[in-house]
Amino acid sequence: MIVPMLRLTLLCAAKERLAALNALRALGCVHVALEVRDGEGIRRAAAGVAAAEQALRVLDAAKKGGAFVFKPDAASPVAAMGFDALLAAAKAPAAPTSAAEVNRLAELATRLAEEAFGYRLALRRYAPFGEVDPATVAALAAAGLPVRLFKAPQKVADELGDAAYLFRAESGFAYGAWISAEPLPASCEAIPLPELATATMRARADEAEAAAEALKARLAACEALRPELRREVAAATADRTAAEVAANLRDAGDVAYLRGYLPARAEADLLAMAQAEGWGVVTEEPEEGDPNVPVLLEPPRAFRSIGVVFKGLGILPGYTEGDVSIPFYAFFSLFFAMLVGDAGYGALMLAAVIAAAVALWRKPAARPALTVFAVFSLATVLWGVLSGTYFGIDKAALPACLTAIPTVGWLGSNDNMMFLCFLIGAVHISIARLWNAALLFPNLKTLGEVGWLCVTWGMFTVVCNIVVAWFAAPLGLMVGLVGAGVVLILIPLFADIRNEGVNVGMLPLNVISAMGDIISYVRLFAVGLASVKVAENFNSMALGLDLPIVLRVLAVVAILLIGHGLNLAMGALSVLVHAVRLNTLEFSNAKGITWAGLPYAPFRQPQQ
Repeated sequence: MIVPMLRLTLLCAAKERLAALNALRALGCVHVALEVRDGEGIRRAAAGVAAAEQALRVLDAAKKGGAFVFKPDAASPVAAMGFDALLAAAKAPAAPTSAAEVNRLAELATRLAEEAFGYRLALRRYAPFGEVDPATVAALAAAGLPVRLFKAPQKVADELGDAAYLFRAESGFAYGAWISAEPLPASCEAIPLPELATATMRARADEAEAAAEALKARLAACEALRPELRREVAAATADRTAAEVAANLRDAGDVAYLRGYLPARAEADLLAMAQAEGWGVVTEEPEEGDPNVPVLLEPPRAFRSIGVVFKGLGILPGYTEGDVSIPFYAFFSLFFAMLVGDAGYGALMLAAVIAAAVALWRKPAARPALTVFAVFSLATVLWGVLSGTYFGIDKAALPACLTAIPTVGWLGSNDNMMFLCFLIGAVHISIARLWNAALLFPNLKTLGEVGWLCVTWGMFTVVCNIVVAWFAAPLGLMVGLVGAGVVLILIPLFADIRNEGVNVGMLPLNVISAMGDIISYVRLFAVGLASVKVAENFNSMALGLDLPIVLRVLAVVAILLIGHGLNLAMGALSVLVHAVRLNTLEFSNAKGITWAGLPYAPFRQPQQ
């Protein structure tokens, strides 16, 4: 169910606002309406969260040994350090113990890598001139022998005379030194002297690269610091929440006030605390259509693990839209099984779930995810057994222990499978319509939902008549169902024609769309069949190789592992696309679920 909420207005003495915030945090049931979302305190707390999260990303990047770019903020001391200071800081022996220290080492490594890159870039520019030392050039100039570096087209360089000393020619250009007090010819491009000798730049680049790599190695060795960093993230997130709540506890003279929501069942606890703390409290039912009412979803215990899927997809029904956890869980499991469609794949997934359960048996937080994937895996095994599908192996080649298991031969017909998909679609959508009708009764709009129920089954008969070879429904039945449905739908629309006029005009398109919704469920058959055929083709490819026995065994193993691994991955992707769509679009449109719910996030102590 969706837990009923109350709208709260809390008043306290302005001078006691901090004590009130601490008491509310300890109570841990009030969802604060964040009307103010910016401010110095909030920005500072958000920066703390970002810093703690970045420290974890730093360790990830260091562990992978790939690209490593964590530039310091302009206000960071690292940003202003010179080369010598960077090297000295990088060689400090202390190991990082906090997010700030991890980030500082990452910034040092990035700055050193940038310094090395800059020196390497300069060395490439001066490479045609060999070794260049500005001090030597300055000494020559002081002795009356001015030297300037230049770049000129090859044809021009050949005619410059004795004042030009050429070092190298490449890509149509000549590079040299102009040794004369005379001005450099206009046809030549003057190359400014480097600030440092090229030998010094090379040494610095080597030092900087070595120091950066050493810092990355130190960070990669900080795996034991991860739990502490996660605690810092949790603490910083709690501080940000506290800052947001504090910004929304606003002063009005000597009184401070706060607005929010709390579960109706927690009202007594709040009132008891209000009496003890001397607060003024007003609780009331949320206004109809209030978009800020948070949603606390509590499905029946047997179906509670579906919350993992909701959280993973980032979906939540609105406060007034109803808890669809039971039908979502049941049909999602069925869709998962039909789309993956193979008992062998289901057994592999179940084995992975069991292995994960053994490894994570001390972590209760992992149990909902393990439960939901165990259900999906078992459903896949059951569907595969009923259809006799095991890794796409031909039924004649299956071992006797598997062929002895009874199957449903009816599922082997394409026509039967399409009929089953259309039937599942009609039942799925009908559940939504009947649910709406039960909630609306005795309102006149109940007739509209019954009408859509008739249209759904009328379109089911139309689609089956067109697609399923053996299905034959009388024309009168199809016309009667759709016609009766349209009449029932129009009754409540005409009763409120001022507000429902648009829906009357859209009715023909919506009726046709109802047929499209039924047809959409055929994807369960099409994708499941494609998965089986892909498995069969990989099996044929592997077994059809004509190679020496050793090479053949290696090739067969490789093809089967890669092929079935790819097929299983594509099955997982098809679940994300098709199973999710049928629940969140076709069914949800019929039920009126927008999945725009605001999660209930009470102000409380950080969870350990």
